[in-house]
Amino acid sequence: MTPPYHPAAFALQALFDLANETEREVARCLQLNLTDYRALSALAQSGPVTVGTLAEKLGATAATTTAIVGRLEARGYAERLRSEEDRRHVHVSATPAAAKDIMGLMRPLMDATNQHIETLPRARQDAVADFLNVALDLMQGHLRSLSEKDTP
Repeated sequence: MTPPYHPAAFALQALFDLANETEREVARCLQLNLTDYRALSALAQSGPVTVGTLAEKLGATAATTTAIVGRLEARGYAERLRSEEDRRHVHVSATPAAAKDIMGLMRPLMDATNQHIETLPRARQDAVADFLNVALDLMQGHLRSLSEKDTP
């Protein structure tokens, strides 16, 4: 028998599903496949990282990630930056144009969300932020547990 779930749990699951659809649509608008968009999104959020670090974030091999970075570079969405301290170290970063394009697509949603949250009393704003941070932690933990099931 399925336990009764709070309506907020169902709403959160629906939000996850809609986020996946939105991610696919943003990738389409940028004329990227979903894998390349996920890499670009990771770069836009993290700042400069090595290909190895990006590969870990994506759960991909270094060779696959290198190919992804090459495609993003060809589109002008990513750039490789040599370290000033050690020229052997190369970091990958989203270009300012890529960040601008992503924000251009996401800004209407972010602005509307921000405007709505700002209309709430401070205590409710804090409760929403707390809930979303807990949901984020729970989702990260669940993802780790799912990933560990495939690890020998």
